[in-house]
Amino acid sequence: MRYLVTGGAGFIGSNIANFLSSQGHEVLVLDDLFLGSEDNLDSKVSFIRGSVLDERLLHKICKDVDGIFHEAALSSAPMFLKEPLRAVNVDLMGFLKVLEVAREYDIPVVYASTSSLYNGLEPPHREDMEIKPKTFYEYTFLAREKYARLYFEYFGVRSIALRYFSVYGPNEMHKGRYANLVSQFIWAMLKGRRPVIYGDGSQTRDFIYVDDVVRANLLAMKLVERKEVCEVVNVGTGKETSLRELIDMISEVTGSKLEPLYTWRYPKGYVYRTKADTSKARGLLGFEAKVDLREGIGMMVNYYKYKLR
Repeated sequence: MRYLVTGGAGFIGSNIANFLSSQGHEVLVLDDLFLGSEDNLDSKVSFIRGSVLDERLLHKICKDVDGIFHEAALSSAPMFLKEPLRAVNVDLMGFLKVLEVAREYDIPVVYASTSSLYNGLEPPHREDMEIKPKTFYEYTFLAREKYARLYFEYFGVRSIALRYFSVYGPNEMHKGRYANLVSQFIWAMLKGRRPVIYGDGSQTRDFIYVDDVVRANLLAMKLVERKEVCEVVNVGTGKETSLRELIDMISEVTGSKLEPLYTWRYPKGYVYRTKADTSKARGLLGFEAKVDLREGIGMMVNYYKYKLR
């Protein structure tokens, strides 16, 4: 099979692209390298530097593509506050242009959404909850899901949105301060710096390892390739971990004695709790996360001990 991964030089996209390539698929990556690095990609992956906003390039690439994994996005609320016009343009208009080529060539699409849509709602978070967006980021990602539904109902474009919870794993160093908290805390502690926590550390996240997220993407693509569907599915573990517990786990693995630095200056729109209801992922995709958080932290520490040398 021949797949396009947009944003494929970034964190999640590169992990998807490399795994697909390892399974013998032909993989094209389209990325403008704003949040990615070509170094993240295996040698067999074909890299094209460009933007999802380039309609002519998208049409040229997608004429002979069997499926699209759409990961190209400015992928956090702080990025939207820093550059709202750029963020909305890439994340929403870029997504619409992907839907247009999917419509033109009848290509199934699996795309990234976010658990931040559940901001302020009581966990566990279900896909059928009424979403009440609070930030530019949340409004934009909700709009993507709504447009995907319209493209399905009016044009028959098949798609599955995967609402990622807190994804961590390799290939995230290029994201810097926008990286997942697991990565940021590990980097700090391996460098002998105190990790920074907003509040008292009681806030929680549903942390999921990127290998599990890759598997969820492949299962979603298998479904959308064979069925006329437009779905939204959570991708999480169904377990919530406080940031204080996370620090304790990392300290145990690294042997660090560093205490966190607490600050009460919360960013605007801060998410306090996330925990996925995973019943739809199990029932529809046959997906269940396999990597335990402690195991994932161990793999991350070993990976970054090598990378940070």
